Amino acid sequence: MYSLSIRTRTQGALFDNRAHQIFDEFCDDLEEDGAEWALQHIRGTFHANFQQPTGYYESNVRIHNDGASTEVWDGGQSGPVYGPWLEGIGSRNDTTRFKGYHAFRKAASALERRIEDMGERLLHRNVIHRL
Repeated sequence: MYSLSIRTRTQGALFDNRAHQIFDEFCDDLEEDGAEWALQHIRGTFHANFQQPTGYYESNVRIHNDGASTEVWDGGQSGPVYGPWLEGIGSRNDTTRFKGYHAFRKAASALERRIEDMGERLLHRNVIHRL
């Protein structure tokens, strides 16, 4: 007669509170990596299109982290007033030939296509060995 005995061990990061912390850190790291990538993409759009850059607007475009989310922004209401015009969403864009550079929208679209691969690389590089 044959007998089969199976034992399982329930220890390690998946079975205690460490997994939750590890994945929280992963999400924060992925947000930060995505924001850095988007910021570089936006600046690349500026460099390709600005004909006589002063550097002022570009210096106002940065990563903003309020603790709950990470975003790339130009200072919002307290930033340069011509930000919406440069993006192409200002009221002046309706009355002028200039339709904007769409730098933020292009970066967001490109990041959406890329974020899954970024997450997979980050997961393998920083998380898998900790579980």
